[in-house]
Amino acid sequence: MNRVLQVALAVTLGSLAGVAAAAAQGARFGVGGGLLSPSGDFKNLDKTGWHGLVRVDFSIPMSPVGIRVDGLYGQTSHKAPYDGDGNSKGIGGLASLVWNIPVPALMVKPYVLAGGGFFNLKTTIPSLSVDTSESKFAYGVGAGVTIGLGPVNFFAEGRYVSVQTDPSTKFIPLTVGVLFGGGKKKK
Repeated sequence: MNRVLQVALAVTLGSLAGVAAAAAQGARFGVGGGLLSPSGDFKNLDKTGWHGLVRVDFSIPMSPVGIRVDGLYGQTSHKAPYDGDGNSKGIGGLASLVWNIPVPALMVKPYVLAGGGFFNLKTTIPSLSVDTSESKFAYGVGAGVTIGLGPVNFFAEGRYVSVQTDPSTKFIPLTVGVLFGGGKKKK
């Protein structure tokens, strides 16, 4: 396994373990997916693609702030002149602070989040014998909404993610999904 991926995995697992020890409320687990829209220079090279997301949310008792650790895998196809000739794939994780915005609506809960982590990006163009892979620090900011009551909720969110490659690889994952668990929150 690539050395940077090992470090990224260790940091993610360490963050998860630390958060789990501090979280008295229990975890919420989620899965989702949606569109992956390239941004910046990346949008000149690749088309909109798809992504999948797994996440674990930890609430902090008596606080609107929480912690989230998530993993994302996504893929895009190249634009002309390399249309249909290879693709770009990314896999990585982010640890984020989440502010659950207090609103009077019981079923609709908006939030904003920001955090950092690591991503591995792989680009292939078989006709040119291009097969590159690199792992770099990434940061992301975004907003979303959780809808529902009880142990099962749905969510929709958009984020801006920048992976610190040269030039940086920027994309916007638009995600819908479902959250499970967590029980009742203390007010």
